[in-house]
Amino acid sequence: MLDGFDASIYTYVVVRALAELLPTSGVEATHANIGYYAGILFSVFMIGWACSTVWGWIADRYGRVRTLCATVLVYSTFTAASGLASNLIMFGIFRFFTGFGVGGEWAAGTPLLHESVSEKKRVRLAGWLHTAVPIGFSLAAVLVVIGGHALGWRGLFFVGIFPALLAFYLRRNFPEPERKKACVSAKKFTALFVNGSARTTWASTLMLACAIFGLWSSNFWAPTVVVLKLAGENALPDRALQVAALAGIVTNAGTLLACLLVPWLTMRLGSRRKTAVFFFVGSIVAVLISYMIALQHFDSLSLFFLFLPAVGFFTNGVFSLFTIWLPELFPSALRAAGSGFAFSLGRVLGAIGPSLIGALSAKTESLPIAIALLSTIYLIGIPFIALVPETSKRPLPS
Repeated sequence: MLDGFDASIYTYVVVRALAELLPTSGVEATHANIGYYAGILFSVFMIGWACSTVWGWIADRYGRVRTLCATVLVYSTFTAASGLASNLIMFGIFRFFTGFGVGGEWAAGTPLLHESVSEKKRVRLAGWLHTAVPIGFSLAAVLVVIGGHALGWRGLFFVGIFPALLAFYLRRNFPEPERKKACVSAKKFTALFVNGSARTTWASTLMLACAIFGLWSSNFWAPTVVVLKLAGENALPDRALQVAALAGIVTNAGTLLACLLVPWLTMRLGSRRKTAVFFFVGSIVAVLISYMIALQHFDSLSLFFLFLPAVGFFTNGVFSLFTIWLPELFPSALRAAGSGFAFSLGRVLGAIGPSLIGALSAKTESLPIAIALLSTIYLIGIPFIALVPETSKRPLPS
């Protein structure tokens, strides 16, 4: 919840932040330049997330809880530091390290949950774990609505330091899972890339890359699209920011519903693969309808808002499935490293998406068109889903 809160603050304040930081860096703060540099900074954040692969290895060797605490401290500190940035370079460095910490939290925390609960409850609780992400996004949106004007974009980043307090609670109250303690013969990280493991590692990484590419090229652009559209209509900045926050809340409502339903959907469909295909196909349909038809063709913000829950349901809800599926693909000695590698390296490939959005929007002078064009990534991802091993109805590997 808290890393979702920290990560999403950026989406609400990036227009204001760049309007101030671009001129100090010698760049004119036009709509095209804001869209272009916002995309680059999205990618910088995701590259930082990609580099967080090392956290999975650390969690397998030195403990899930200890690693989890360290990641929380890192992303909290650098989210707050983003509010101190005086130019684009400094801002980009802080965003990189925020991503580095956020990515590590998932790599340590997800295996911790899988290994700490009974097999009977594991799938349901792992699926529901991701409900915390849209709740975190919504908390950030609520903060923007309530205190965005008073705090300003810098103050909103400063609030990001508070999750650091969670680290002290975690360290004192969470024991290492018994399964991890029993795993005394830890395998080498390179075992992920030999024999049959290599196919699992690379197929899951490429599947995640397509999902991440799609998510960060659609879902997270909704607040920015709203702010730029209202700014073009000469709306007051505070009004535009509040409407953008509402867009985030509406989108996250759809994500929350998906996360609650994913355990049931996987059981109903009887297959992790079928569930993933369902979400990938739904994602491209939802993005095309909301951005290309509602916003670009009809130029209707009201119609756009009507379809935003579907965008959140499919593009972000699928990650609830990955929270279930990825830890099931690797043995305990490599669970955090393997699932963390797939998630984190997928960010490297997925990081191309936001930069392409920025470049395409500058070319076409339309963010909705750029977003719609890149939604085809979900079609590319379907063959990779077929290559990932099916784990439905199988116990967690020891």
